[in-house]
Amino acid sequence: MSILVVYYSKSGSNRYLAEKLAGELKADLQPIHPRANTFGVLVLCTLIKAGPGFRSLKFDPAAYDQVILVGPIWMGQLIAPLRGFLKKYAHAVQKLHFVTCCGGGDETRNDKFGYEHVFKTVRGLVGEPCGICEAFPITLVLSDGQGDSSDAVMKTRLSDSNFTGPIRERFDTYVARIVPEGVPEGV
Repeated sequence: MSILVVYYSKSGSNRYLAEKLAGELKADLQPIHPRANTFGVLVLCTLIKAGPGFRSLKFDPAAYDQVILVGPIWMGQLIAPLRGFLKKYAHAVQKLHFVTCCGGGDETRNDKFGYEHVFKTVRGLVGEPCGICEAFPITLVLSDGQGDSSDAVMKTRLSDSNFTGPIRERFDTYVARIVPEGVPEGV
């Protein structure tokens, strides 16, 4: 089974998560490089649901059995680089999974800015090929009490030193759900 992990990351946590997934699943790794990669332009494009476009990919997503799209959620929205990828490739992939390292925790997943809203958007854009959507809230790596601090949430980045405990358990469960019979051989 061939797997491609495609990601966009502005601050590094989603890149870290994508690299972990690619390593664990022996998958190819493909970053998305928007043509306009300034925060202000990306936020504007996200809000108006437009795409700044992105540079050509090294790997063809249609050539893989599964594609895992990894990226952040901003203001409860599917960000422009991810939306652009889905609009271009969702019709061509066999199975597409969506993963995010986000600031909103599990307790707010159904709120206006929660990740379930974005999962619904992804499912609508992808349709039948949509597989598993999973969130890895940054609050899973914060110590008790820090999860309520928006400053701590915004400043914390995933790393080898904090990718333990609940977030690692969720990661291992997710990987097992993607490839229930284990890591693909020959990939």
